[in-house]
Amino acid sequence: MDIKEIRKNMDINVTLALVKCLTEQLAGMQWDYSHQVKQKFNRFLKVARVYEKEIDKSMELSNDDNIENIYDAFMESIVEAKEIAINNIIKENKLLSLQNEKS
Repeated sequence: MDIKEIRKNMDINVTLALVKCLTEQLAGMQWDYSHQVKQKFNRFLKVARVYEKEIDKSMELSNDDNIENIYDAFMESIVEAKEIAINNIIKENKLLSLQNEKS
């Protein structure tokens, strides 16, 4: 397999791993919003889950763990990024509170 083919396959694997990440993110968010937004999330989640099942079947048949490995790395990065962002917001809010108390 030449480098061009490897890059092409990696682009496909990254895209499929992102679909799996999207499914997980939507599943976690579907209960936190208004009825109208929930309906949109639920529709999107159903479609994403169908794609995810197809991805999983394909991975199982080919015995290829590349997509799952990329997915795991993405999810770890997403969780870490969310924690950093949350901590930054908390720090920022504390600073604003302190500034408001001083004024």
